[in-house]
Amino acid sequence: MPLDKTLSFLCPNTLKPNEEIIPERAVWLLEKIQAEQLWRVPITVDSRSMSIMDGHHRYTVAMQLGLKKVPCLLLPYEEVEFWSTHPDLELTPQMVVEFANAGVRLPPKSTRHQFKTPLPDCNVSLKLLRY
Repeated sequence: MPLDKTLSFLCPNTLKPNEEIIPERAVWLLEKIQAEQLWRVPITVDSRSMSIMDGHHRYTVAMQLGLKKVPCLLLPYEEVEFWSTHPDLELTPQMVVEFANAGVRLPPKSTRHQFKTPLPDCNVSLKLLRY
């Protein structure tokens, strides 16, 4: 079954982060997005729980910019290859969702997600995401 590449534009407040970020990476990304005035890559989100799979730095930038919506790709975990890189826990998708629902954040880059096909670029004007 091919990956559904339909983008959804969601309020960042509805997304559930589950990992901390690397502050320097977030600063770099914020400056890049502001300079280009474009949002280039969607945030991937578990379609059932709204837990962020990939895009915690993008989520942080969206919150810092006060964006009203962000491009997201909603996928069920069954369509994604998942593995844990956490040094002390063998995480599962269910555990990650539970952490997200509880408001608990894992260390940065504790999980990896591989998608069956490349994610779509979205190249959306930042102006459109502010309203």
